Amino acid sequence: MIFYVACFTEDDGIYYCGHLHQTVAEAMNCLVPDGGTFVRAYEDGVSRSLDSREFIDLLEALGTMSWSARGAKVLEEK
Repeated sequence: MIFYVACFTEDDGIYYCGHLHQTVAEAMNCLVPDGGTFVRAYEDGVSRSLDSREFIDLLEALGTMSWSARGAKVLEEK
């Protein structure tokens, strides 16, 4: 089973959002667009970086985030 988490860094370590998201895009909803957050995968209880397909999912979801310039424009149009 694979889950995704939004992670952030602090002076004393790396933390995660506390949610186990089903998709990369869902985990991105927990990101704070300050450059200090990122998404990691949890597969069978082990944390790992996103693989190539998951990274593509992240890039495709970027434009749909409400905090992105493109996402904000989409929300304005609705």
